[in-house]
Amino acid sequence: MRRATPPGTARMLDPSSPAAFRESARVLVDAEITPHLAHWERQGTVPRSLFETMGRAGVFGIGVPVDQGGLGLDLAHGIAFGRAVMRESAAGVCTSLLVLTHLVAPLLARHGTPGQRDRWLRPILVGETVASVALTEPAGGSDLVRSVAATARSEPDGWVLRGEKTFITNAPLADVLVVLARTTPGTSALGLTLFLVPADLPGVVVTQLTTAGLHASPTGRVSFEDCRLPREAVLGRPGLAMALLARILPEERLAIAAGALACARWALERTVRLVGPTDPAMPELAWWEAELEAAESYVDATAERIGGADDQLDAALAKTASARLAQRVVQECARLSGPCAFRDDESVPGMLTALRDVRVFSVYGGSCETVRDTAAAEILRGVRTTA
Repeated sequence: MRRATPPGTARMLDPSSPAAFRESARVLVDAEITPHLAHWERQGTVPRSLFETMGRAGVFGIGVPVDQGGLGLDLAHGIAFGRAVMRESAAGVCTSLLVLTHLVAPLLARHGTPGQRDRWLRPILVGETVASVALTEPAGGSDLVRSVAATARSEPDGWVLRGEKTFITNAPLADVLVVLARTTPGTSALGLTLFLVPADLPGVVVTQLTTAGLHASPTGRVSFEDCRLPREAVLGRPGLAMALLARILPEERLAIAAGALACARWALERTVRLVGPTDPAMPELAWWEAELEAAESYVDATAERIGGADDQLDAALAKTASARLAQRVVQECARLSGPCAFRDDESVPGMLTALRDVRVFSVYGGSCETVRDTAAAEILRGVRTTA
């Protein structure tokens, strides 16, 4: 049974120990997220007040150094928070929050200038500013090096940004977008640059999209028409966007893997309660439990050693395997649940929400096919080197 938090109690993440952190995350989620999930799903977005509440609790500073205003914790804590959110079918809310915790805040903390951190990172950490990462384009998103058509032209006084991005999480609410654009003609990875673009800049147009899943996560299309940016809008250095992203993509992919498995675990636990201990399907459910346990252990072990030479490969394998396992488990749980799995009138998001949402994990952080091919190339390269 979930314990109610006394009225007026400050809900903050507790970094004093892993156990204290998990418990404080559970209390925060139970009080500030779970009661509102069904309403946000029907509404098609989360409110800005959610970011303010999570900012006050310290969520967006989980992986940010203490001297920059964060909690100074490791990736395992970020994954633990995501699992706390996913104790219900809340992939949409989890997605909107983790864009800040696992992408924007770490990028600014590691590569932002003092001025950029003052302008953007500090208000993001306290929930005053909502941020978004604009990578995907209408022509594709998994192969970033070849698919990026948005351009930023260098001029004496700055840059001129043109192009379009789509399926961008948080775009309808964003105050600032981290935009990937091509600054050198061609298809070289060295021709891509990250820019910090205020959402209210002249020439920026955001259109909210209706998506098949993740209904609680505001998603949009963003176009840039001759947007003039100052020199200091560059995040990192010109032409080195892929180097910055390569360092953070393994962390994002592990968070995606953990989210996918948490979605599957929620579906499994719900199905076990529904069918009962004497149902003939229990041995099958027990086997799925074992598969999920093994996959979660692999994700956790990889997260603990993040920063090593095998980051890209291990994170790619974890993301691909977890996304595919989660889809299979959720689909089979829906089958065993019967017609009730397809109800869309429950007081909290149910199996139908999980069925819609679980598919996106195969696309986030690079499609499973693209990530699989990258992992295969790394494995073959290692085999050849050993030989």
